[in-house]
Amino acid sequence: LTLLFGLASINTLTVISVTRYIKGCHPERGHCISNSSMTVALVLIWIAAFFWSAAPLLGWGSYTDRMYGTCEIDWAKANFSTIYKSYIVSIFICCFFLPVTVMVFSYVSIINTVKLSHALTGLGDPTDRQRRMERDVTRVSIVICTAFIIAWSPYAVISIWSASGHPVPNLTSILASLFAKSASFYNPIIYFGMSSKFRRDIFVLFRC
Repeated sequence: LTLLFGLASINTLTVISVTRYIKGCHPERGHCISNSSMTVALVLIWIAAFFWSAAPLLGWGSYTDRMYGTCEIDWAKANFSTIYKSYIVSIFICCFFLPVTVMVFSYVSIINTVKLSHALTGLGDPTDRQRRMERDVTRVSIVICTAFIIAWSPYAVISIWSASGHPVPNLTSILASLFAKSASFYNPIIYFGMSSKFRRDIFVLFRC
């Protein structure tokens, strides 16, 4: 479940970065972002997350008890089995390296476009309010993706280091794992602190 929701989170952030990229750098293609396309994207997000998290239960890869209240992929088994090694290499590339590459490319492109004064312009002649809303959404997305990358990178490095046959101190492994899993904790805090629209919707929802 930890891996399932973690992968769903990074997949969701990747899709958000792509939608921000289309909105900011190719507004003429904004019609591609519709309710139906987002529904398909959400279904694919969870299918991919379920596939990678269920694979070890079916024999491709393996889980292990880390002895501190959670379990995770048994990275060390990559040293003893080609099948386990293929799973670890595949999940690292498909579930960390590629999503991070897409997010970095998307937001660097948006930032460069903004600098050239061609970003965040919706179809037609958008109002200043629409521009500010697009800018706020993009800024929040950049912060969340940056925080996610910072949180998960140490864990990814340690995992690959362990899969390469190098020993990792237990304390280092525990701290990296807890730091990575903390990503789900501060996302709502970032949204609440940076998005006035999010705060207004929360107040309406709970009738504050």
